Amino acid sequence: MRTASWTETVSVLDRMTAILDAFGEVGEAGEGLGVTELARRANLPKSTVSRIAADLVAEGYLDRLEGHLYLGLRLFELGQSVERPRRLRRVAVSTMTGLRDAIGHNVQLAIADGDDAVVIANARGRNPLFPAAHIGERLSRATTALGAAFTAFDQRRESGSPAADVVTTYEVFHGDHVCVASPVHERGVTVAAVSVSGTIDELDPVEVAPFVRSAAAAISNRLAAA
Repeated sequence: MRTASWTETVSVLDRMTAILDAFGEVGEAGEGLGVTELARRANLPKSTVSRIAADLVAEGYLDRLEGHLYLGLRLFELGQSVERPRRLRRVAVSTMTGLRDAIGHNVQLAIADGDDAVVIANARGRNPLFPAAHIGERLSRATTALGAAFTAFDQRRESGSPAADVVTTYEVFHGDHVCVASPVHERGVTVAAVSVSGTIDELDPVEVAPFVRSAAAAISNRLAAA
């Protein structure tokens, strides 16, 4: 928790991280943030944020346009150099697109990071009113189908279950929408999960599950052959 006392004791690196983390709530639409709002989200003095933001703009980590700040190109370039997500996206993109074309719903690929699942690729479905999880979005492993795919597969593997290599799907309902996910693994380790999401009126988990299992297996096989 970033309290008032926290702002007095943290290092410059911590403050820079707080400022960059504040953009995580912006979403894929990419709206910029003013210094006042950025300071509120980062829980830092406005003068501190203004000073650090100016340095980040000078280095290309942030962009400034008409009084608003945006994540900069240099961060994008650094993100593209992260090997594991980049390799997974490269291997999975054609399978994800094929899955989306076959069923018409949003498709996501995520990796685990602590208690979260972080979306690293997506393919938008045909319903423009149903939002897709945006790239970089963090989803709770405890309450999502993506998280269930990570956790359950790893639990089976740790228990030595002979079913550890079976590709299974997990369904989680969130009010008026549902998500179906399946783990992607390499050398017996879960490295990602692929999911399909949509409204409960349009997406039948029983009907979609075989497609999701097939996509997860295809991505796993491509990873093994890469």
